[in-house]
Amino acid sequence: MAMRDEVKEQQQKLKGKSVREKLEYFWDYYKVHTIVVLFAAFAIGIFIKDMMASKDDAFSALVLNSYGYEQQADFQEDFAAYAGIDTKTYNCQIDAASTLSLDAMTQLDLAFSQRLAGMVQTNALDAFVSDAEIFGHYAEGMMFQDLRGELSAEEYEKYEPYFYYVDAVFIEEKNRVQEEEPYSDSPQETAADPTDPSAMKDPVPVGIYLPDSAKLAQWNCYMNTEEAPVFGFVFSGKHPDTAHLFLAYLTE
Repeated sequence: MAMRDEVKEQQQKLKGKSVREKLEYFWDYYKVHTIVVLFAAFAIGIFIKDMMASKDDAFSALVLNSYGYEQQADFQEDFAAYAGIDTKTYNCQIDAASTLSLDAMTQLDLAFSQRLAGMVQTNALDAFVSDAEIFGHYAEGMMFQDLRGELSAEEYEKYEPYFYYVDAVFIEEKNRVQEEEPYSDSPQETAADPTDPSAMKDPVPVGIYLPDSAKLAQWNCYMNTEEAPVFGFVFSGKHPDTAHLFLAYLTE
């Protein structure tokens, strides 16, 4: 039946009906259509509201395994003020709540590692801080900038005593073995001490140890360990200048 004919048929059925009867008929006949339209309108309204309320990111950092979640909001607010970020207009994200264990690798650990990979791939993470074990894992995956090209001369001189190094030759050889012998049970060569570049064939500084960081202590980060966390610039970060400010903030 053509749409025009269907409309005429419905009009004939409603002829002489009361307002209440017309409403009841409308609900019975168009109930599904009405629900679909209302749901679509609601969904569009939510989308428009989110678009209007969304803010661009000015900075994003991960302070992993720090257990500083209780003061994360204050941490973010304090750094935003330090960096001159207007949080009414921009997002300043510092995640001090997330955790990751390379030993257990539970479903939560796997989910987080996938989220982290997604953040790096979409340029959504600028700075990374973690314990040395986790940092080393991602450093071998080349997630961090070479500090020789990232730091200014003044910064390099200031932070060089605290550098975390990786051996580019060791990483290349390890990756080659894993590609050629993915199921090998032979013992793997152990990486050199990340604080000793003299023991490496091609040492590359990619991280900075943060011993006695007053700011991390202020926000109750890494309070249950004596090991110094390590800072790195994520290679795909969109806000390197703010990441440098974050490093200065943590080491002031």
